[in-house]
Amino acid sequence: MPSEQSYRKRTMTQPIQQLTDEHGRIRGMLSCFEAQLDRFERAERPDYEILEGSIAYCQEYLDRWHHPREDALLELLQRRAPPEAGACAELEELHLRLARTTGEVVKVFEEVERDAEYSRARLVEMGRILVDDYRRHLDWEEANFFPALRGHLLPEDWREIAPRFADASDPLTQSPIDQRYRILFSALDEP
Repeated sequence: MPSEQSYRKRTMTQPIQQLTDEHGRIRGMLSCFEAQLDRFERAERPDYEILEGSIAYCQEYLDRWHHPREDALLELLQRRAPPEAGACAELEELHLRLARTTGEVVKVFEEVERDAEYSRARLVEMGRILVDDYRRHLDWEEANFFPALRGHLLPEDWREIAPRFADASDPLTQSPIDQRYRILFSALDEP
């Protein structure tokens, strides 16, 4: 007969694994985005499709699906283990800050697309802030939030949240790849 801990681990594996896999793709996207920022900073022509795909991925997937699922997990943690949830309380604010920064990058990017040359430095600066904020955020979640979830949510909590993880799949894993992400997807596969 399997132990409760064994059952608990199997039950939570799918959502945590899905988030962990998404974090890997987010890191890959950030590297691609940063490489294009480097080109832009050197006054070379960046691949605008990678820049646009990265920003769209942040707004259309991370802000609308990935982060809300993590916020729902935080709500479960608040019910199950309030002290541990308190230590992770900044999660929702971090998600809001990432969405605001992404929105600011979009505004500057739109200015640059309209040939506002003065915005080159601002786009690079805002892009780097976004990349740095995301990387710190991913590291924080993996070091603090995920272990709290693993340690305190029960099988019934994972069953309750499972439908949220079935609702949307990462557009970088869908087939066929959405046109907006085609070039970004190809760049993720490059060595």
